[in-house]
Amino acid sequence: MILIGFGLFLAVLVGPSASLHAQSTAPTATPAGQTYTVQPGDTLFSIARRFAVSSNDLIRVNGIADPNRIRVGQKLVIPDGSSSPSATPTPRPTTRPSGPVVSPTPVTDVVLPGDTLASVARRNGTTVTELIRLNNIVNPDVILVGQRLIVRDSSAAAGADDGSAPALPYAELGLGISIFVQDQPPTVVIDRVTELPLDWVKIDVGWAQIEPAPGVYNFVVLDQVVDALSRRRIRILLTVSGSPQWARTSTAEGGPPDDFAVFGSFMGVMAEHFAGRVGAYQIWSEPNLRREWSSDVHRIDPASYFDLLTVAWQAVKAVDPNAYIVSAGLAPTGFNDGVNALNDRLYLQALYDLGLQDISDAIAVHALGFGNPPDADCCQRPVGVESHYENRSFFFKNTLEDYRAIMSANGDERPLWVTKFGWGTSEDTDPPGEQFVYVTYNSLIEQANYIPRAFALADELGYIGPMFLFNFNGCQFAAFRPEECYFSLLGPSGSPRAAFNALRNYR
Repeated sequence: MILIGFGLFLAVLVGPSASLHAQSTAPTATPAGQTYTVQPGDTLFSIARRFAVSSNDLIRVNGIADPNRIRVGQKLVIPDGSSSPSATPTPRPTTRPSGPVVSPTPVTDVVLPGDTLASVARRNGTTVTELIRLNNIVNPDVILVGQRLIVRDSSAAAGADDGSAPALPYAELGLGISIFVQDQPPTVVIDRVTELPLDWVKIDVGWAQIEPAPGVYNFVVLDQVVDALSRRRIRILLTVSGSPQWARTSTAEGGPPDDFAVFGSFMGVMAEHFAGRVGAYQIWSEPNLRREWSSDVHRIDPASYFDLLTVAWQAVKAVDPNAYIVSAGLAPTGFNDGVNALNDRLYLQALYDLGLQDISDAIAVHALGFGNPPDADCCQRPVGVESHYENRSFFFKNTLEDYRAIMSANGDERPLWVTKFGWGTSEDTDPPGEQFVYVTYNSLIEQANYIPRAFALADELGYIGPMFLFNFNGCQFAAFRPEECYFSLLGPSGSPRAAFNALRNYR
């Protein structure tokens, strides 16, 4: 499959359709500009890319109420590219992020089954034009399996003569997804998930499952998955959390070990085991929630997590200096009682105050949309949404903007890693309890529509690194919580949902 850029891939509607969440956009005065007639296969985002304008400007000047609904034959006014500051995407950072260099990009790469020049360029952090130039390719549509391509010349590999560093692949926007490999044949999961045009896969690693007893390690299943993904040239992020009972006195909920040094020892063993095969480790998940940071020893506060992250950083870098360390994704709760949850924005700033940049290669965000479209802003209530719209924590775009503002205020211009995002739906499964009522606001079609819109929006923002959709196969995970199934691309029966098909056809 070819993945060129991150444009939206929603099908153009050729008949009547409706959206539960159609937000009204008041028509504005139409500026003078050229017009374009919508063609089969077009989307607002592909049209925006074609004319180097933003999708938001297309929506604004044409008074479009629902971005999912444009029709073949419809005439759209193309705004003047200089009429709005948002007419062109924000340029990507050109400086190398601080921290150790990731595994160096190879000078050559071997063409794999299903490869195109675009996919080879994407996984090596280069461009199709550069591949054509370096390899004197006459017909870009013809490359052979097993063919060895030059992906970077010697000067670029060593660093440009002008002193600028080559772009890091890990700093680029990348399509990723989280998968569950427990209770299922790993090869089956990998075969299915690699139908999607992926750059990354994220796997949640339960420390308790890998080290069930002190000093006893079981990497068998994880080895199979890592090796299968590596053969397909897919990068891997391991999110590590979940202390074993033997490492803590409080076991009623999830939480850290009593002694952080024990976790450091585990991370050192794992990083050494996977050195050269796993490029990035995320240290814990949502430590601003009591259910993930319940402890008799350590308070639920940023300083406590900072200490754990420091220990993990030191342990991993000691055995694999090239591995990326990613900070924990925080739960966007909008709640701050100091007992059950801490506000993620305040928590992140507190981590910066403690020195977060010195012990992380990337900053993570969990940007869920709840029942709100990806490009919606707080606090307008979409049609059909009855809750989870009251503050910015419930909006995908606003969460990204808030995190970026905090990073910039602290002098951190590195790409922001979106390690969890998505929209859940209960249309084809049991109705949820009150805790997950927001998934009732999303239909299966809206789930399919919102995901590519989120990738397109992130591309326009220009400061997003890898993005990991939550999730691929949560309904098939035997120990799943309801949340996993509502967000899954595979439904309760194992059949692909509309979102799977939309993502598989992504261009």
